[in-house]
Amino acid sequence: MIQLNDHSSRRAAQRGLTFEEIEYIVWHGESFHRTGVVIYYLRTKDIPADDLRKDIWSRLVGSAVIVDWNSGTVITVWRNRRSGLKTIRRKPDYSSYKKVKKFV
Repeated sequence: MIQLNDHSSRRAAQRGLTFEEIEYIVWHGESFHRTGVVIYYLRTKDIPADDLRKDIWSRLVGSAVIVDWNSGTVITVWRNRRSGLKTIRRKPDYSSYKKVKKFV
């Protein structure tokens, strides 16, 4: 189950995304495990053929939902049709993500 915190609720409102649309992106979007989070990004080819004809779903192409790996809470949402996938792929994946050691 998806949960929104205050920040993600505010960002979703700013970007015109409803809770139902966020669930749709998580359900149908491609998932990327990057830097300790899961990023769900919706591409045109991820939308089923029946839904592609409907404007409510086709307008979501290029939207991303960033979810915390442990709690399942949505951290933020954003849209970038042109270079969103390129931005995601540039981030280091989770296996190469190194935690910084703090020296006391």
